[in-house]
Amino acid sequence: MHWDSETVWAALHLPRLKTDRLIRNGRAPEDRPLAVYAKQANAFVLTGVDARAAALNLRPGMALADARAMYPRIAIADADLEADRRLLIAIADWCDRYTPLVGLDPPDGLMLDITGCAHLFGGEEALRRDITARLGGQGFQACAAVADTVGCAWAVARYGSALRVPSDQMREALLPLPLAALRIAPETVTDLAQVGLKRIADAIDRPRAPLAARFGEDFLRRLD
Repeated sequence: MHWDSETVWAALHLPRLKTDRLIRNGRAPEDRPLAVYAKQANAFVLTGVDARAAALNLRPGMALADARAMYPRIAIADADLEADRRLLIAIADWCDRYTPLVGLDPPDGLMLDITGCAHLFGGEEALRRDITARLGGQGFQACAAVADTVGCAWAVARYGSALRVPSDQMREALLPLPLAALRIAPETVTDLAQVGLKRIADAIDRPRAPLAARFGEDFLRRLD
């Protein structure tokens, strides 16, 4: 993939890939919310939830024991990272219809270089709608955003509401988003929150030297 300033990116996020796979394969009960769990740091935690479980305020990262105590009838399944990876690769192969330049963004995303391709589908917004509609018809919840940088497209697909972000509106689109939208480590997000920095707007105009000293140069690169 090329990374010049004229490149146009479509970020595709599949937030319920883990549960969508089980539902599509007929391995989930139709009458109960579904959650996927795995062992992390000597504890069983949820790693994925379907829409019904999310509506009950269950979320990835929650302890499995807490989720079952709240909703004893919830259906649970072991995580299968390899099956999820194979499915993501299959979806990437399917996306070749839009562009030959499709990159994996595991565990639940893809990046598409759609430079010079969007006009074949009626424009960038029409292409974005077509991807999400077709995937939805196949049983996948999908969110997509288009922007001129990987970082902006990735952030908006996961945390924003804009669908196509023009070059001159990227700053405005990103400022309200949480700092996790910068693709930084979760522990860095936690450390930033402890000093009151939760949104990109909270950090973007602060002096660089203290931020670098406390949170590292990688954080500044993501911020830039």
